[in-house]
Amino acid sequence: MSLVNKMLRDLDARRIGDSDRAALPTSVTPLAARQEPNRALLLRLLFGLLVAAVLAVAAWFATPTRNREAPAARPADAASAESVGAAASAPATKVGLPFLRMADELSTAPAPTRRVQAAAPKMPEQAAVGVVAPRPPVEALPRVPPVLAEARIDKQARLPSPAERAEIEYRRGVLAQRQGNAEEAAGNYRAALEDHPEHAAARQTLAALLIEAKRFDDAEELLRTGTELAPVRLASTLALARLKVERNQAPAALELLLKNAAAGERSAEYQGFSGALLNRAGRAPEAVERYQAATRLAPGEGRWWAGLGIALDSAGKGLEAREAYQKARALPGLPADLAQHVEQRLR
Repeated sequence: MSLVNKMLRDLDARRIGDSDRAALPTSVTPLAARQEPNRALLLRLLFGLLVAAVLAVAAWFATPTRNREAPAARPADAASAESVGAAASAPATKVGLPFLRMADELSTAPAPTRRVQAAAPKMPEQAAVGVVAPRPPVEALPRVPPVLAEARIDKQARLPSPAERAEIEYRRGVLAQRQGNAEEAAGNYRAALEDHPEHAAARQTLAALLIEAKRFDDAEELLRTGTELAPVRLASTLALARLKVERNQAPAALELLLKNAAAGERSAEYQGFSGALLNRAGRAPEAVERYQAATRLAPGEGRWWAGLGIALDSAGKGLEAREAYQKARALPGLPADLAQHVEQRLR
């Protein structure tokens, strides 16, 4: 302020008085007089700037040091700072690291720790850098309805059908028979037939065991029961007819075959067996028909061609019989007795 006052006093000392200005010609105006208005305005501006500068400096020195160093915080930042301060003053809580799970890409799964009941103050994104927020828990998978669960249990606990039980018993019988235990095998075969009477293999195998044991009546009864069941009628008829032939009951065997002729229409075995019994019974023309049917059903079987030749010889048709013999000799698998008979007839 002393510097300003000194400058004002110097200016007043240099100013020209009114008497001196009157002595000058009217056309001559002192320099100081011409510049008086402009100089006064400039002095006012300069004085105002100096006063403002002095006030600013005084205000700066009056402000505390911490306020001078930190810039003015925004309202949001101030609230964040207060939240951080409150969190820092609270007791420290251990936070477990989130577990990692492998998916299409690494991601975090919520840690299996109990949740903190007290709600923590919400921090802005700038203050939460590096903190991984736990994901919401995954909802549990829907439970299987009781009806479906019971259905699955029933399906798994389903008992085998009679046919399946019969097959199991039959296989046990085969295993026992291979091990030489015929009685145990026979018991398994009978159990199989009790569960499923239409099991053809069990009936045939059991009949063979009975025949081997010379229990012919039991075998015939077993096979006769089979002739009454459509699924096993053909096999039981053929087996029973052979058994009767073995027991010197050829007429009864032929009667049985003719009785069940409908079951053997598409069987070469049935037709050939019937032709043999008919030829033995002296019914050669009928035997020829049966053998011809057999050769049509199984043209590659030499037995039927040999039988046809025998039946044709019996019917007095030698040329046709020779042709049948030649076909029988040309086919493989001809039994030795039939092969010998064919060679004799072709000489």
